[in-house]
Amino acid sequence: MLAGVLACILPGATTATSMPPRSNSIYGMDILGVSWQWTFPRVDAWPRLAGPLRLDLLDSAMRQAAEAGVRFNRLAVWWCMVEPERDHWFWDDVDAAIQIARNYGIETVPELMFTPYWAVTGAPYAPECISNRAKNVAPSDMADWDDFVRTVVRRYGLQGNNAVRYWEIWNEPDLYEFWVVDNPSPARTAAAYATLLKHAAAIIHAESPGASVMIGGLSDINGATWLDLLLSLRGDQDVRQSFDVLAVHVYSQHQRRLTAFRSVLLAHGLGDRAIWDNELNYFGWDYAAAQAGLPRLLQDVLGAGIARTFWYVATTSNWGPGIFEPRDPTWDPLPFVPSPFFQTFKAQAAAFRVAFRPTPLEPATEIRKTTLIFTWEASTRGDYPITGYKLQVDNQEFMGAPRFARPELDAWVSTDIASFVPLVTTGHRSGQASQGNGRQTTVARPASAVIIYILPVSLAWGKHTWRVAAVDVQGNVGPYSELREFWLRAPHSSYLPLL
Repeated sequence: MLAGVLACILPGATTATSMPPRSNSIYGMDILGVSWQWTFPRVDAWPRLAGPLRLDLLDSAMRQAAEAGVRFNRLAVWWCMVEPERDHWFWDDVDAAIQIARNYGIETVPELMFTPYWAVTGAPYAPECISNRAKNVAPSDMADWDDFVRTVVRRYGLQGNNAVRYWEIWNEPDLYEFWVVDNPSPARTAAAYATLLKHAAAIIHAESPGASVMIGGLSDINGATWLDLLLSLRGDQDVRQSFDVLAVHVYSQHQRRLTAFRSVLLAHGLGDRAIWDNELNYFGWDYAAAQAGLPRLLQDVLGAGIARTFWYVATTSNWGPGIFEPRDPTWDPLPFVPSPFFQTFKAQAAAFRVAFRPTPLEPATEIRKTTLIFTWEASTRGDYPITGYKLQVDNQEFMGAPRFARPELDAWVSTDIASFVPLVTTGHRSGQASQGNGRQTTVARPASAVIIYILPVSLAWGKHTWRVAAVDVQGNVGPYSELREFWLRAPHSSYLPLL
């Protein structure tokens, strides 16, 4: 059978699709919370930033969120966390959060916020960030902000791993709790934010063409009034062409407050701009009230013209019900246990069947050759046609198991006379390769319903673990196959003895 499959290879052919389809779902969520880098469990419990994230728990949270129908994750990216000292970058946490979300078909929407101490003149020394009293203060030199935005966009935007299409600039800049300037007033904070937004938008649009920029989620306290001040600015502070989406936060009186934001946009001739509710919940709801009220709430929100929603937050808290039971303290290595709201949310966000689990075949033994051929039995479709497969290979383990937080290979295998292009590859003998690098191999899908993939890059010698999942035309990633292990050994060398 394998010989018949190999005969289907069509050298040099390509297709228009080099990535899996992205979801257009309206359902997003703040899965980890705004201060997740401080509160999420780590290998060492104290101090909070000691040791790596508990990747097993991160994987569990993302996997279950995807099962509930979450397709977008709003992820706080604190500048003071990723660059705690000038030019000293720490990416491990954000890399893992974005990759693991992506493994399950969840697209990340970074929220760029919070200034490091060294970027604010006169701020006290506070490299750990969480105790930095100046983190909500505007940076003293916009060149520092520019460098941060450019660096993060190059890492995750179109020219990087192409994981991010939407960028939110700050959080609730209409509130002094999150955005402070000298002698603060609504007019002064709006003017300072205009400068911040315009700088970020210019960089994002230049570095990642086609990406969308969001005004940082405005509160339902005085956000509409503050938005009017912001959009009234002119000259160097005119932001009307510097954003694509308005993000807002509404927890009560949803229709009235969302209509107020829409009215401000219309008054400034910006009725074409999308509005996302990036923090949606309902103050006072318990699980029973949420079960009864969620369908009507979503109807009201969408009826007010909201294009996408993000439930705040995934874990049940004072903000309202979440898809997970309360976890207190949050940094304890407690499991993410679905709450009664999990099924309530899933009934709205994922009222469809995803593709079934594929069956992996080969490789599953010791390999002594430079070309690898992966084969698996095709999945049975769910409610939508299957358009391809995510194939992942990992040669690292965390707490005794692969977590695919930094996979050696993250490949998109299309079934549409498939074009095989690696999305992310690391740790090869031949060096790192990004999307589009390496040889494209096109293989027709055989009638036997066995899918094959010829690896176009080299992997490191040693143990590897692989898995595969079907992806449908809506971008939904089905359950992954069972794990398969193989060992890649160096081929036997032949040589002539020295005379």
